[in-house]
Amino acid sequence: MKSISKMLFAFILVGLTACSNDDNSSSSCSSTIPFVQTGKSFTYSFSQFGFNGGTLKFTYGECNGNGFLVTRESFDTAGSLVQTAIDLHKQDGDFLITDSNNNGDYFAKIYKKNAALGDIWTVTRPDGSVVTHEVVSVNEQVTVPAGTFTCKVFKYTTTTTVNESLVYWNDEVGNIKEDADGFFLLELLTYN
Repeated sequence: MKSISKMLFAFILVGLTACSNDDNSSSSCSSTIPFVQTGKSFTYSFSQFGFNGGTLKFTYGECNGNGFLVTRESFDTAGSLVQTAIDLHKQDGDFLITDSNNNGDYFAKIYKKNAALGDIWTVTRPDGSVVTHEVVSVNEQVTVPAGTFTCKVFKYTTTTTVNESLVYWNDEVGNIKEDADGFFLLELLTYN
C-alpha cells in the first residue's frame, strides 16, 4: 500500500501538472490567488481504478522567503498516516507553481489565474515529455463531498501517458476535483 501511495503522490503532483524550467527566483511570499495563504488546508478523497485509496491533506504553512511551505499528507483507508512530504508553492505571474518535495529541481504549473476558455499552455519536462493544459470550460458546476462549486476545467495531457485528465478549479477555493479517466479520482472533502 505504501508504494501505491508514493506512486499516487508522484502522479497527482507531478504527472498531472506541467513542469517548467523557467527561472523561478522571485522570493515573494504574497499571492493574489485567494487560496494560497498560510493556514489554508484541503482534504481530498481519492480512489484508484474505482477502489477507495484513502485521503490526502494539503496544508499551507509559513513562507520561507521563496514561497509557501505546503505539508502533503497521505492517509490509508483506516485513517492512518502513510506519508508526509513538504512542497513549495508560489505565484509566478498568473500561474500557481509547485516544487514537489521542495527539492529545487523544477516547478510544475498547477493552476492558471484568469484562465479563459481555449487557453492552452505547453511545457517540456526535463525528461523530454510534453505536457499540455487546455481550458475546456469556465463555468462548470461540480458537486463533490465538500459541496457544489462553479469551476474552470483544465484538460491535461502528456506525451508519456495515453489517458487525459480533467482538473476542476474554483478560483476562490482551489482544486475541487481531478478525474484521470478511470485511473484515479480525487474529490474535495473539506477545506477552510
